[in-house]
Amino acid sequence: MVRASGRIATFARRRGALVPGLLVVLSGLVLAQSQQPIRVGTNLVRVDVYPTRDGRVVDGLVAADFEVLEDGVPQAIDSFEHVVVTRGPQSARTEPSSQREMMRALANPRARIFLVFLDAPHVNLEGSHAINGPLIDFMTTHLADDDLVAIMTPGMSVSSLAFGRKTQALEAGLRRDWAWGVGERLAPELDERESQYTVCYSEAVAPGVAAKMIARKRERATLEALQDAVQFLGSIREDRKAIVTVTQGWVLFREDPDLMKQSENERPLGMEKVTTGLNGTLTTDDPRNRVNMLSKSECDSDRMRLAQIDNDRFLRDLVDDANRGNSTFYMVNPSGLIATRNGRIRGADQNGAMRTLAENTDGLTVMNSNDLKSGFDRIASDMASYYLLGYYATNTKPDGRFRSITVRVRQPGIVVRARRGYRAPSAAELTEARNRPDAAPAAPVSNVQRAIDELGRTRPGARFRIDAIVGPGPHPSLWVVGELVTTTARPDEFSQGARAAIEAGGSDKATTGAATLKPGEVSFVTKLDAPAADSGALDVRVRLTSADGSGLPLTESVRLDPADAKPVMYRRGPTTGPRMVPAASPIFSRTERVRLDFPVGPAPGHKPGSGRVLNRGGIATQIPVVVSERTDEGTGQRWITAELSLAALSPGDYVVEVVIERESGETPVLTPIRVGR
Repeated sequence: MVRASGRIATFARRRGALVPGLLVVLSGLVLAQSQQPIRVGTNLVRVDVYPTRDGRVVDGLVAADFEVLEDGVPQAIDSFEHVVVTRGPQSARTEPSSQREMMRALANPRARIFLVFLDAPHVNLEGSHAINGPLIDFMTTHLADDDLVAIMTPGMSVSSLAFGRKTQALEAGLRRDWAWGVGERLAPELDERESQYTVCYSEAVAPGVAAKMIARKRERATLEALQDAVQFLGSIREDRKAIVTVTQGWVLFREDPDLMKQSENERPLGMEKVTTGLNGTLTTDDPRNRVNMLSKSECDSDRMRLAQIDNDRFLRDLVDDANRGNSTFYMVNPSGLIATRNGRIRGADQNGAMRTLAENTDGLTVMNSNDLKSGFDRIASDMASYYLLGYYATNTKPDGRFRSITVRVRQPGIVVRARRGYRAPSAAELTEARNRPDAAPAAPVSNVQRAIDELGRTRPGARFRIDAIVGPGPHPSLWVVGELVTTTARPDEFSQGARAAIEAGGSDKATTGAATLKPGEVSFVTKLDAPAADSGALDVRVRLTSADGSGLPLTESVRLDPADAKPVMYRRGPTTGPRMVPAASPIFSRTERVRLDFPVGPAPGHKPGSGRVLNRGGIATQIPVVVSERTDEGTGQRWITAELSLAALSPGDYVVEVVIERESGETPVLTPIRVGR
């Protein structure tokens, strides 16, 4: 690999180092494979579909408009969702706090994954300068809250990829190292192995051989890196992944017998010249003739291998791997329309390699244009709206074979782009997954059931609901949450705001407080000093009165045990805008995002652990839960927070398990939620 591309690799790794433990190590590959849903047995297959008319995604379709076939056999659509991507400020985004959290975030089917692949050996200096501004604008403008992005070059291993939601570090790195393109650079930019080729085959002895070897080595290194990326992303999840590849194209070298032909001045390949070594003995391996400890026989071995490569065949295999792993290539040529001295257009894809990779993986090409920003806008628009379908496959055989998927729309004039299929696990893989010692154990069903039973206390049809949470410590605080719950518009009597009178008491001690709902608000959270409760129970009562005094007040009460660990709940969705708002009701919509805040003491004895979503049987789902911590600036109150999206869950009752690490050990806290449509 060339040295200049190492600078991009460095700042990509440096960006991951901002969060301790974020870099993916080799064990992360195993973790990714262990967390991938096993399709046979549960048989659930998710398909992201892009139905377009005149190049734009068609809105307003329903499940009945789609037809899904697996290996030609019709499948019944079990889940259906139209996903429309919305973007919030980067300051509101939550970065994965660890490698494990990053892998869980990547597994979220509603989170778009972007891998920006900078093909440094095949982009010249002008190209890297031209693409930096549009690329930074793309990351700044078009990435949504749940999206994850990473940068990779051919010199990087997939084990060092660091995916994150905030892009400031990547943007700063691109601005700083804008000269990352090293195509057409001269000898000083070569890596050590390429430099050795020029020593082994000088122009005086073997004209043109070193240059041919270097070009072939670079192209194969790029294609192999892309293959590694495809296989890695495919192991993370089955949903679509976008690989935005910035390159000026490839020759696609094939077998070249002429590269093996020797000039008149060359020794036969593999034959070393006998010389006198450093110790005075005869040898064929004199280190004084080396640049990086590469012998002439090793140069000859590379020459024979590079002469026999077939990158055209390799590209076809890469397309197959991408389709099996559901990765889509978006190919961007940064050179634009620039005529060279021989009159050719540098931006043209001379061999069609870029188009082949994009068109055969349902992607797009951006080339032959000086308007690179519009090209990135097309890429963003292509992934801004799509339909997420799920079906239970009728074929449950664990045969390890590839299953083709065909999606049709029962409307004329619509072009459908969707994943081409998936590989079913084999019987051996199923057995290994079931017996894997590091597989997450199921939670005790009794504990899960007790948590879900709490949902039975939620009164259906209640217009006003409250919740109360007591924090730890010798002088505990009490947080009271109130929420107006409506199925249509907000009640008229509270549309101009409301006042809440709060009473909380134990046996003979009580405290009071108040909260205000501003016009347009439907929920509040307020903090009080928790009264002592001799009996262990604490009663909280809230009376809500409209601001103008019209209508009857609403009254609600709740009894809680101060010893119970409970979170303050928040929701964000279509009705709340970009803000998280307090939630007293444990009933949520699949279109919402949930945050749970657990109050902890000021000492660092409590730390965030892991999080997962359990079904009624205590089995963990594949829904990622991001666990972190924060501290209120004004009060110094520390919180362990857990955040998750509900879009991938079917309607039903679930439990969010959050592990809080203490000095005495780990404490799992179960919070029941009900997910509606």
